[in-house]
Amino acid sequence: MRFLFLLWPILLLGGCITAQGQSLLLDPIATFDSPLAETSGLVRWQQGFISHNDSGNDAELFMLSPEGKITARLPVSAGNHDWEDISVRGNTLYVADTGNNRGRRRDLSILPLTLLHDQVQVQPSLPLAYAEQSQFQPAPHQHNFDAEALTWVADELWLFTKRWLDQHTAIYTVPTTGNPAPLQARQRLNTDMLVTGADFDSQTNTLLLLGYSRNWWNRTAWIWLYPVQDGRVLEHQGRRLQLNKNGQFEGIALGRDGFIYVTRESHDTNLFRSRQSLTDLLADSPF
Repeated sequence: MRFLFLLWPILLLGGCITAQGQSLLLDPIATFDSPLAETSGLVRWQQGFISHNDSGNDAELFMLSPEGKITARLPVSAGNHDWEDISVRGNTLYVADTGNNRGRRRDLSILPLTLLHDQVQVQPSLPLAYAEQSQFQPAPHQHNFDAEALTWVADELWLFTKRWLDQHTAIYTVPTTGNPAPLQARQRLNTDMLVTGADFDSQTNTLLLLGYSRNWWNRTAWIWLYPVQDGRVLEHQGRRLQLNKNGQFEGIALGRDGFIYVTRESHDTNLFRSRQSLTDLLADSPF
């Protein structure tokens, strides 16, 4: 009887894990050559993708085939302080130079790049600052003003913070015209992970957020699928899927084939594709 009494909480816990644990199976696609080993952002471009490295690397764009092969390297005549993500609107790419692990940067910016015939033209950068930030000397990773995810949602450019203290994310709308002003958070999501990548599907109004746990020894990774309505994320209808691969996943993009592509930094395999399409995943959702 004592054994059954002790076993019952374990069975309950196991049942909760089984009921709540939803996984997303990934298939390996490509291992990048060493110049792109620290892939940080990913965006769909024409039939393939564009990626880039983060801090400590050259300012350049890597053109990728649908199979993840590097087809071209395009230098950018601007600095790469800490490029973290990339988004696209028309023929303009927006690179988030917003990496801020130490929380001390005062030169955060979004870098617009016009891409025509494999030629990159650098446009005036969009400087940004957070209205809530008043302390610029925190201990490393002890603040909420890092940001590694960027995407267009309808007609707005959304930036997502990587909140080290609570593993939430705050959503900021970045103006692309007019005089810059300190950014005010629009919404905060309890993602329970460090957000590192974002994409938005306008056909289904679905926001995709990529991230991983703060645990340095076991980097469990997830993707959140959130419906968006009238410029707001319907958080209570969000669905979190645990990736069947661990590691420092940094970039996410919905491919032209309707499947989710993600990149992982500094590992044997860098590019993966979801085994299920986004349409199938949404069809499985209780919402």
